[in-house]
Amino acid sequence: MTGKHGQAHRTATFTRSSHNRKVMAYLDAINAHGTLVKSIGLGNSHLVWAVGLYIEEADLEALASQSLTDGPNDKKIDFINLDVDSKRIIIAQGFYATVRKDSAPANKASDLNTAAAWFVSGTLDNVPEQLKPAIEECRDAIDKGEVEAIELLYVHNLPESVNVNKELQTAAAHLRKSLSPDSGIAVTSRELGEASIEHLFLSQDSHIDVKDEILCPAEIELSEKGPTWEASVLSVPGSWLHELYDKHGDRLFSANYRGFLGISRRKRINTGIRQSAEAKPQDFWVFNNGITLLTQGLRKDGNRTVLTGISIINGAQTTGSIGSVDIAKNKLKGVKVLCRVIQCTDPDTISEIVKYNNTQNAITSWDQYSNEPEQVRIEQEFKAIGHTYSKKRGFSLKGDQLGVEEVMQPLLAFHGRWQDANRGKNGIFERKPLYANAFEGKKARHILFVYSLARAVDERRLELKRKSSDATIIALEEEHLKLLRVFRFKHFFVGVVARVLETVLGAKVDVDTVAFSPAEADAKRNTLLALIAAWAPVVETVLSYVHTTVTAADLPSKLYDDEFMDEVVGKVGALLYSTRSLDPFAEFKKLVSPS
Repeated sequence: MTGKHGQAHRTATFTRSSHNRKVMAYLDAINAHGTLVKSIGLGNSHLVWAVGLYIEEADLEALASQSLTDGPNDKKIDFINLDVDSKRIIIAQGFYATVRKDSAPANKASDLNTAAAWFVSGTLDNVPEQLKPAIEECRDAIDKGEVEAIELLYVHNLPESVNVNKELQTAAAHLRKSLSPDSGIAVTSRELGEASIEHLFLSQDSHIDVKDEILCPAEIELSEKGPTWEASVLSVPGSWLHELYDKHGDRLFSANYRGFLGISRRKRINTGIRQSAEAKPQDFWVFNNGITLLTQGLRKDGNRTVLTGISIINGAQTTGSIGSVDIAKNKLKGVKVLCRVIQCTDPDTISEIVKYNNTQNAITSWDQYSNEPEQVRIEQEFKAIGHTYSKKRGFSLKGDQLGVEEVMQPLLAFHGRWQDANRGKNGIFERKPLYANAFEGKKARHILFVYSLARAVDERRLELKRKSSDATIIALEEEHLKLLRVFRFKHFFVGVVARVLETVLGAKVDVDTVAFSPAEADAKRNTLLALIAAWAPVVETVLSYVHTTVTAADLPSKLYDDEFMDEVVGKVGALLYSTRSLDPFAEFKKLVSPS
């Protein structure tokens, strides 16, 4: 059996033998997600892992389950993801080569033309069932002004090439023309080949992707020094920033939580920055707050400064706006920008510098909890039972760990706040009552219980997608898959399971404390994968009963209706109660402490 990209579907690991050269280090990291490779195949795992690294999504299983398409008639869309937090849509095409070649096939990049056409203007009646919910929800988000960017990605494991980039630029240009001129949506395309993926992977710890030696035509005006850092203040020419942006693009912002958002009617601040640079160059220095650069090395060179590696950690909008100036019409003569350069190689200090220099509320409100006593306690409790829990956000290198950003939405949904769980991760950390609902006083065994349920839902969706691709899915399972394809259904479903858990267990349940028993939660007795598998009969049965209450077509309009949730819970609970004599969940009940 082969996967979508022509490689063996169930090969266990990525191998290096075909490369006859220095091995890409990121392939070792992908091997850490061996269960993902076994589950969705070699090519799909490479695609999901690379996109996960690119967008810093830690929960790869959930990303694969939600965003991978299935079936042969996918309209050249291998992957589609609506990111509520960053207000962007990712559409990706993947290719994984088992034989070494000089470049990836350009026709796979041109397939994104077809993908973009179907995405924007394909008649929904003709859109395949497996794509319809995703495209419908993305179009709805665009119509509501909830999307600021669409990115077309071509992900592969070969060297990047000019031909591929030409095809990608053409696809992006066609998509821009297809969108409404008033949408203000930035459309970009990107080739993520082996070099780009390796850059992304290696820059995780240093936060610096551009590692070249860069000559800055400015002298150091002021210096300060700390225990693990040195900082200097310079006044740099706007033309130098334009040159940097023109050469390196978004790679300049590898340590910035948000890159350049573009110039459009909806990005009035950035438009104003550019206009200031063009119209009042002599005053730009006092109009603008300046930028902050992170570097790994700094030295004087006469009246110039040499930087070893560079990332703009504050000032992406200033840099991108200056970079968007038409240099043929405006030479940026006289434009100067206040520039603070921080030299540091200590990873912990770098993380703190990046955190405190990125001032967007949605980001800092997320990170401020990483060392909060509640998260420290939870991390220690997980360690005591042998499971790995990361209290910091970011891309995960291990396939068997869970972390703060993976568990928070399932916890909210399980505790009855499924609507809030569906509004995005950042919003949870912006609102302290939501954070408290998810984490305050919650034991590690309870978090493990809820997260393994959410993963079990992802596993069921992946299983049904595999059956759909293999044409072995039966009609009833196809109806279940239609429900699971709806983006916001997962957290609604987790909420339903929580509400009917008393009937499942045949005992009173406290949804804030129900957990795996101490013995069963211990990793020596049950791995995370074993606990996920234990949920399977509950997920499959409840999903089957939910299907009797609603169709996928009606679901999007009802997902935020409390009365609808009550209706579904009532019907599902009654059906579960009617089968209690069969005791289909006997094994599962042995693992659980209801309160």
